Amino acid sequence: MTKVLVVGGGIAGYCAALAARRERADVTVIARAPGATALYAGGMEIVDDLEAILSSQHHPLARLGMDTVGLATELDAAISTLQLALGKEGLTFEGGWRTRGLYADIHGLARPANVVPQTVARGELGALTGKRVAVIGIPQVGDYDAASTAQALKELHSIEAFAEEISIPDLPQAAALTDLYGRRAPAPRARGAAIAYPPGFTNLPADGFELLAAAPSPHGWRLQQAIGLGSVNGEITSFETGPGRVVAARTANRAFRADAFVIATGRHIGGGLHGGRTTTEPLLGLGVFHDGAPAATAGARLHHLKYLDPAIEMRLGVMTDKRLHPLNEDGSAPYDNLYAAGAVLGGYDYSGACGFGVPILTGWLAGRFAARQS
Repeated sequence: MTKVLVVGGGIAGYCAALAARRERADVTVIARAPGATALYAGGMEIVDDLEAILSSQHHPLARLGMDTVGLATELDAAISTLQLALGKEGLTFEGGWRTRGLYADIHGLARPANVVPQTVARGELGALTGKRVAVIGIPQVGDYDAASTAQALKELHSIEAFAEEISIPDLPQAAALTDLYGRRAPAPRARGAAIAYPPGFTNLPADGFELLAAAPSPHGWRLQQAIGLGSVNGEITSFETGPGRVVAARTANRAFRADAFVIATGRHIGGGLHGGRTTTEPLLGLGVFHDGAPAATAGARLHHLKYLDPAIEMRLGVMTDKRLHPLNEDGSAPYDNLYAAGAVLGGYDYSGACGFGVPILTGWLAGRFAARQS
């Protein structure tokens, strides 16, 4: 049985573990701490335009060497398996990469998403147009204004929204939205209307739905809790390598040996990349690229560009070949049994339209490639 070690506890690492286990590999996941996955607002953007992705030479999905049919087939398999696995953990998601909806956040602004929790899905804005929507407010909570949210829904989305305040007296003084987490959803007085709740409540009524929210978000907490089950808490500090292969990954007090390794270490939040005058990959010294060129060769020019446009830093990352082997700066793949997935990969904006598509699909493929390592 192939032994696979996945480094990283985010959505990419989770998908890698799912795929490898599906191939009957013996999988261990090492997670230092929750990464960017725990910060998501409640809606997963998967992909928007496969043709446009394939026309981008340095996009990580374009580098897989697949056509649109191949990518579509793999996306279908990866997302359906992910939804099934999360459903078994009590977290049901709806949607798919082929369809995209708009969902309101706690400010009434529209956010696009392909896949959303079942508790959010009922609030797709197109389906609410022209309907009455009660926006639940809690007067004890100071960082959320239901009246403003209702006004935005009315003005921006033609939804007949109105605020309904429901008091929860036992909340702490100066309560925040995070204090609502895990509480049973209060029943409003309004009847015959959809009910928009700030996120975190449990036991929503049949006509209720959750709004999206930026970090700290209950949506992110729930997802991270589900994908973190069964992982080993630890920080990989170094790798042991031999000619063309990784032999083991080390924490401060233990070595993990495996036949294949997947690094799904994220970018700056997860520790997969270290910023500075030159961005580096700290564990194996892998190449970090920008627009297909090693970041180190850009020198001061790239350093200044990062100050002028901070998004430049978000497009830096590791590059891989068609089998997701990470590359050195000279374009060679130094290790036959090492794979990279998720936000550590450069060439795309992980806060954009492929923010979850790249981690899900590259994690899925990296896990499968790793499990088939001879």
